Amino acid sequence: MARLLHGVDFSRYSERLYVVGADDAMSVDCVRKIEEERVAQGEFFYVGRVPRSRAVGQPWTTAPLTALKCMYHVARIMYVYRPDVVLCNGPGNCVIVGIAAFVPRIVGIKHIPIVYVESFARVHTLSVSGKIMYLLADRFVVQWPYLTDKYPRAEYIPHLV
Repeated sequence: MARLLHGVDFSRYSERLYVVGADDAMSVDCVRKIEEERVAQGEFFYVGRVPRSRAVGQPWTTAPLTALKCMYHVARIMYVYRPDVVLCNGPGNCVIVGIAAFVPRIVGIKHIPIVYVESFARVHTLSVSGKIMYLLADRFVVQWPYLTDKYPRAEYIPHLV
């Protein structure tokens, strides 16, 4: 995540919202390090912690219930903080965040641009999350040129994360 955020112009976003898994202490530490100097300048950030939408090895039969629980928490955070743009990468929860950002567009409340960065590990095919986010994202970034042949809306930007 840190490498991905190095390209963000923070002056355009004086308030930032990070949504991370409830058990993801490493991402929270990363966010705090990135935000240290900006907080000293009076800028604001919030880390929203949400339950996993699906745990590794969790049976697919129980996944809809945990995904709904995650959606509830993400929707509450998105409602309170009302982001101007969503930048996401990774599996699981990012799909829920993407859906939560897409719903206001459908109902005519607000168009929240969604930028999704597919995993560097996805060389020939998209992840399940990537396949879903390809449908939702305004900008869909891949890190291998071959994927732009298969997915014409994808933008090739090497070595982001």
